[in-house]
Amino acid sequence: MIRGIKVDELPWEPHPFFEKLLIKKLLSHEKDNVDLSIMLVRAKKGIEVPTHVHNQHDIIYQLEGKNKIWVEGAGDFEMLPGSFIRIPPGVKHQPHAHEEDVLVLDIFTPHLF
Repeated sequence: MIRGIKVDELPWEPHPFFEKLLIKKLLSHEKDNVDLSIMLVRAKKGIEVPTHVHNQHDIIYQLEGKNKIWVEGAGDFEMLPGSFIRIPPGVKHQPHAHEEDVLVLDIFTPHLF
């Protein structure tokens, strides 16, 4: 099924794993029967996200704000609007140093939810 999405009409929801993050689910297995998840993620200035790992590719495109992301085996990457990073499955990572409110487009393949 093809559907158009008006992002402004979607609600912000609590992140399923990190209580201080908010998400908007744009595309998901549960709603759209696809094998990927696409969401907007909002992080407020100063929050800390724990080091974690996914079983999926985590593809992040920074839309707003400034922070860093630490990736196991590669170190820190500065994330600014227009920055892009792909984190392979099984690789530890941690978004941190949120100097400003941050908004990212986050894609998981295969799906996260």
